[in-house]
Amino acid sequence: MTYWILQAIAALALFSIQFAFAHEREFSIYPEWVVLTSIICNSALLVLLSHFIIRAPQKYLQKDKAYKKQIFFTLVVTALAAAFIDTTIASMIDATIKESLNGQVYQFRNGSEFTQELNVLGLHKETWDMSRLIVIPLMMFALYFLWGLFYLCLTSLRNRLQIKQKVKEGQLALLMSQLNPHFLFNSMNSIRGMIFENKEIAKELVDKLTELFRYNLSSKQQPTISLKEELKVCEFYLDIEHTRLEERLLIEINVPDELYHYSIPTMGVLTLLENAIKHGIAPRIEQSLLRITATEQDKTWQLDVSNPLYLGEFKASGTGTGLSNLKQRMTLMYQDEASITTKEVDNHFIASLILPKKKH
Repeated sequence: MTYWILQAIAALALFSIQFAFAHEREFSIYPEWVVLTSIICNSALLVLLSHFIIRAPQKYLQKDKAYKKQIFFTLVVTALAAAFIDTTIASMIDATIKESLNGQVYQFRNGSEFTQELNVLGLHKETWDMSRLIVIPLMMFALYFLWGLFYLCLTSLRNRLQIKQKVKEGQLALLMSQLNPHFLFNSMNSIRGMIFENKEIAKELVDKLTELFRYNLSSKQQPTISLKEELKVCEFYLDIEHTRLEERLLIEINVPDELYHYSIPTMGVLTLLENAIKHGIAPRIEQSLLRITATEQDKTWQLDVSNPLYLGEFKASGTGTGLSNLKQRMTLMYQDEASITTKEVDNHFIASLILPKKKH
């Protein structure tokens, strides 16, 4: 699409230049349809010759990873060839459409009313016709050469952006592959303990664990997911953890319906929940409230996961890999539009995701 926009701009620029010059000279001699036909044909020639004579060799050389000198030399040669072909064909077109008008033009030129004006413009001088044989091909060469340079710059910029995007995708894929689903092992331990107590509940937990495994495997294929789908999977995890922690875990979810379709990094909420339960709730003896809250601002929306602080001695070990991984993924996907923050407020630990309003 960008390439054809470039072609349209070049053709429009050539049309405008020719029209400006023709307004001073050609329109005073030939009928409007003759001049406009000639201008349109010249603009069409620019599009065709630049596409087949200049772009085609350059595209081949770029694929073949040719040296810069070879690319530049090819550009000069193809621009010369395109200018020669353009000048030749344009002259043939002009001769064809203006041939039947020559007699009228000569009579028009000999009219006493316009003779002096045409002489001032140099239309009767042979030097004008000779200079056209040199100036016009040079102008066309410059036009094709500049077109080729602009095309090379544009494709070079596009290639760099593509490489940057591929590197970004590769980094994101690497981060996705490093996701360490500790929650799966904790869930398996919960189910193991329930098998001997209540087989029906254990069976339900196995079904939910299956969904967690399926989600973990598919998460490496899609970097983002809707908040609704993420929370649905989180409910499976929370049900299993509630079975393990029993009355010690209380859950509160406050998410407006209009936020469910917003995009969120895959396993983003799950990472925050795992961190909250592992470090804030599991070590505690008393009941603890895990709160999930989502709010909307002007250009962003925010998701908070809150849990009570645990100040005891039996703290769970951790490297912070989950939060670090999530932060790096958010930086790659959203740049400065998103962030992850943590803070302590009234003996509660709050982890927040601030994300742009993008629907999944």
